[in-house]
Amino acid sequence: MDSGKKTIHFVRHCQSTWNEAQYIRKLTHKDKELQSEAYIDAPLTTFGQEQAAKVKRKIQDLKAEVAISSPLKRAIETCIRTHGDRNVVVTHWCAERGESICDIGTTKIELEKIYPMIDFSNLPPDVWWYVDEKFKHEQTDPRKCFEWVLSNGTFKLGETDNHFERRLECFYDFLQSRNESNIVVFSHSMFLRHFLFKYYGRPLLQVIPNGELVTYAL
Repeated sequence: MDSGKKTIHFVRHCQSTWNEAQYIRKLTHKDKELQSEAYIDAPLTTFGQEQAAKVKRKIQDLKAEVAISSPLKRAIETCIRTHGDRNVVVTHWCAERGESICDIGTTKIELEKIYPMIDFSNLPPDVWWYVDEKFKHEQTDPRKCFEWVLSNGTFKLGETDNHFERRLECFYDFLQSRNESNIVVFSHSMFLRHFLFKYYGRPLLQVIPNGELVTYAL
């Protein structure tokens, strides 16, 4: 690694309940089952927890100085089960693109209760996940966001291209601002595909499997 550069290890979270429904049971966004409130901020499955246990040594062998995680539970849980709960910073800049019910998150105050060892100081206090600005006053918590999505006859949250591009840029700046030189990031399929394409030219359609990592110099 050249002097002054950082080593960034990008990890896609392990299997979530949403992944299980999509890939194992072959459901799509239009299926009634995926319109369930149970998929809000989808956690890891039992298999996802087993995946995390298998890659724990690999993640810990990275000897990362800090872990940066998306605020979605599937990413946080992957982080805790592999890296641990020390030196973990959460930022919404690397959350998944808002498209599905599983991308409706949990508020900062609730996350702090569940994961008291983790640093949530970079997370906005209320709705940090994507909601349409025109209706933001109606969508003030996960339940209201869920009800809004259902009542509007769509099961996609529809994060705009401009908003998503801005988050990619903000996350790049966030990584640049860190003092650490060895960082592990826990994020999501679509976010990582677009981030790595934008900044490293990795093929956009090259998926990172659940629980796998790729390493780049920043």
